[in-house]
Amino acid sequence: MKKNRTVFFALLLFAVLTAACGKKGDPLPQKVDQLFSLQNVFVTYNPEGTLTVQGTVVGAIASVQAFSLELEAVDEDCIGCPFVPAEKYTQTPEEVWGGVRRADFGFTVYPHTRSTVYRWRLTVHNAVSGLPNAVTPVYKVHKPFDDERNFVEVRQAE
Repeated sequence: MKKNRTVFFALLLFAVLTAACGKKGDPLPQKVDQLFSLQNVFVTYNPEGTLTVQGTVVGAIASVQAFSLELEAVDEDCIGCPFVPAEKYTQTPEEVWGGVRRADFGFTVYPHTRSTVYRWRLTVHNAVSGLPNAVTPVYKVHKPFDDERNFVEVRQAE
């Protein structure tokens, strides 16, 4: 009886130890063909006060569920402040691309809070549950400089 018990525990210990063996590292998603990423994303501050978002989705654009732009109006001297978005604008792929999905995208929003400087972050949501969204870092966009000085043309005498 003791011999059977010893063999049983030895087999159990062996099974537990071999089950833990394997390659170490982060798990990879099973649906790699449904992943996408963002490239060349930027926001332009337009003269009429709107913001235009443009960029490229690389990969499975059929998996794109929505585009979400988060905005925070900030002071120019707010270096190191945490990003606390006060506004969020969500666009569906149909609103962004119309009927045909393509790699390049662009849409325009009109911020509710007026500012000369905005910090922003874009998230493109994946329609496949369990797969990650594509998210940009937090960037800053400035209102274009308006030069309202009156210049006088000076001619040299000949």
